[in-house]
Amino acid sequence: MTANKDDLDLIVIYSGNPIDSEMIKDILTENGIAVNIKNELMGTIAPWHVSAGGINPVDVVIFAKDKEQALRVINEFTNKLNS
Repeated sequence: MTANKDDLDLIVIYSGNPIDSEMIKDILTENGIAVNIKNELMGTIAPWHVSAGGINPVDVVIFAKDKEQALRVINEFTNKLNS
């Protein structure tokens, strides 16, 4: 099976503070999803340089093909936190 070019596009699945973004990254990795963190260092030491007002400076980036699975995993995690 050949991969669709659109499936290999990178998308931001989550934006948040450095700690939450790292937790989301770990959860996605444990579920077999390739993950990269964008602005991890600058989002920690100077968040206002990477986002307006320094709000949600760190991005969790995945392949577009993994979007549905990633959203399901993130929703399960956030539901457990809220219950």
